[in-house]
Amino acid sequence: MQTTLQGIELSVAILMDDLVSAKEIASALRQSNIFAHHYQNLEEFWGACSLELPDLAIIDVTKMSQGSVQFKTHPKVVDRSLAYAFYSKDSTKVLLPSTFNLAPVGYLHQDVSLNAQIMNILARRVETLKLAREKKDLEVRLQRMQARSQRIIAERSEAEEFRAHFDFIRNLCAEIETESTRQDFTRCLMEKMEGWEAAHGYGLFELNQNGQKLISPEISKRKHHPFPSLWLGQANTQGIEEFAQDMATQVANDLFDVAPVMIRIYSGSNNPDMLLYISFTEERMVNFPWDVLESMLSSSLRRLKLYQQLPQYANQFLPMWEAMDNMDRMQKETKDEDMRIIALSLIPLTNIAKKRAHNKFFWSSFFNDFFLQLSGRLQKTTKLSLFGPWHVVFFVPRENVETETLMLQSFIKQFSYWKFFEDNSQVLSEDMYPILKLIPASSAHYLRIFEREFGELAVAEEGKRLMTNERGAKRLSI
Repeated sequence: MQTTLQGIELSVAILMDDLVSAKEIASALRQSNIFAHHYQNLEEFWGACSLELPDLAIIDVTKMSQGSVQFKTHPKVVDRSLAYAFYSKDSTKVLLPSTFNLAPVGYLHQDVSLNAQIMNILARRVETLKLAREKKDLEVRLQRMQARSQRIIAERSEAEEFRAHFDFIRNLCAEIETESTRQDFTRCLMEKMEGWEAAHGYGLFELNQNGQKLISPEISKRKHHPFPSLWLGQANTQGIEEFAQDMATQVANDLFDVAPVMIRIYSGSNNPDMLLYISFTEERMVNFPWDVLESMLSSSLRRLKLYQQLPQYANQFLPMWEAMDNMDRMQKETKDEDMRIIALSLIPLTNIAKKRAHNKFFWSSFFNDFFLQLSGRLQKTTKLSLFGPWHVVFFVPRENVETETLMLQSFIKQFSYWKFFEDNSQVLSEDMYPILKLIPASSAHYLRIFEREFGELAVAEEGKRLMTNERGAKRLSI
């Protein structure tokens, strides 16, 4: 039975045959409001202890064994989870040596001090139980504190890791955003992906100009995985639709050794305008905040689009006729001119676009992107004028000629002309690159250059035609 002693619930069991002695012990226990459970049979006590362990057992030394059953071999005695005291009388104390190899909490002897002996054992047992309970409570508290400490450490580690990732993403997007005002966003993005050590490989899909095809940049870089163009069967006018994303992901998964993460980059449409696939092998990248990268890249692209919609250096553009007047005015000045004239001929590109009638060239998109990117790279002191779809003429301060020339040379080589052909899978040679020339200050001289370019172009075309006819005639004669 269980009762409460000084806040501790005690259950006591008595194992003995002597009912008189058992009654005396039970009477002493009742003084502390403890009602003990009495057993006369060792086997019965053995089974009861296996089901429910008492807080204290008082064992008569005469009950150390019963047939083949021995008290000392009970599992709870062996593992010392059972607290027990041995009881003896003058007539049975000769059996005490059989208990010497055990670990009782005390000994009781039948004499006038039996009650005091019982009270002493109970007090020590209660104290032991209190200490055990306190120890258990402390262990529970310690486990909670350790778990909390580990959680705090883990959260701090995760927070520091996230902060490091966030700082990286913020700096990455800021650099892309700044550089994209001077060149193509896609090219900037790919250059940053190429330099990202954690990125094992990457690839990119975007819509072509009429939204009927997913295209991948024609660029050769170590980590870049070029994707094949995907015809969609219908125009995606609001970004890359869900079915097109599924098609792109299937292709990307087939081309990467490790399944890549897909980053959707939005610029204002309901659906993404670009799909960036990044493959990684480092374990730490599993917890990388890809959603934050996706959001911040999209924000950078949106801000870039807004920036490009604003008038950039509108006072730099000169009407064609005013530009020719400027040429003649510079020619008449006797002093050393402060300006130099650079002509950018787009005739090679326009000629390619003209000849490839079966491969549509998106003129408006090309000129918008070309001049939006160019205007972000020109110095504010440089002025420019358009001479139809053929020439762009720049009026550059003398001290800036070298800088602007190098910038223009780099720009015309880096610009993605392939994006503006409907079928970008066809090989586009460098022969279509615009040509840069430094020309004298004279409208008449400029017009002669203009006419000569078309004349040279016509001669080259005629030469190609004659060579083709000659080869055909030779084949016929053979």
